Amino acid sequence: LRVQELPLRGSEVPKSSAVAAFIGSSPIGLVQERTRREQVRWMSLLHLDAMRPQQMVDAALLPLIQVVYPDASTRELQRELDYLAEHGLLAIAEEGGLWRLKLTHQGIDLVQYTTPCPPGIGRPVSPK
Repeated sequence: LRVQELPLRGSEVPKSSAVAAFIGSSPIGLVQERTRREQVRWMSLLHLDAMRPQQMVDAALLPLIQVVYPDASTRELQRELDYLAEHGLLAIAEEGGLWRLKLTHQGIDLVQYTTPCPPGIGRPVSPK
């Protein structure tokens, strides 16, 4: 008596398994996630530049990001803002649970196309 192995269909793979996560990840999905991160970073810089010399809080920035990415969350935005702060492009001061944001001179130069753009930020090619 031989046991015949039947291939699993996609719906039969447990959603929580590592196999399902591996099967679900695709190169296209990874590119889309990277593009989203880079665009959220660039849009954040643009909005902060438009507010200068005033500062902006993350709670005011989030609805502006949600115009393009309606499912964007506070956590996602703060993660990308932290990335920009680590690169010296903006300063973050936490006050009462809100992040007060201000561009640094490096961030201003980047938005004004006077310095090269580091990888990880979705700045369009320089306007001519």
